[in-house]
Amino acid sequence: MSRWITFSVLTAFVLAIAGCGKSGPKLIEVTGFVKYDGQPVAEGDITFLPVDKTVAGEGGKIKDGRYTMKVKEGKNQVSIMATRAVPGKKGPMGEELTEQYIPGKYNDSTELTVDVAPGTTEHNFDLKK
Repeated sequence: MSRWITFSVLTAFVLAIAGCGKSGPKLIEVTGFVKYDGQPVAEGDITFLPVDKTVAGEGGKIKDGRYTMKVKEGKNQVSIMATRAVPGKKGPMGEELTEQYIPGKYNDSTELTVDVAPGTTEHNFDLKK
């Protein structure tokens, strides 16, 4: 759960500074489909972080396996996170417990990269355990 909180805080920070400063790379609308073990990711978050660390990243939502967002042109690392309920488990207050089920190699230690450029605006991800 602390990974999720850390990711959320970092994503909010990245998005907050995205509007600050000088003009940077061109924003391009990107769409795609995200699957995990052959199934669409029902709900989650996707973040494109430019390899050029002087440029802020962009974050978006995954819904029913699909995402659409504006992303900065250039090479980006991609981080994908999603949670689901843990069957039969409840928290101390009786709340439903959730778990991050996408492996770290796709988020905290992402191995995913894409080149965002005009004409290459669809990026699909078929994640495996």
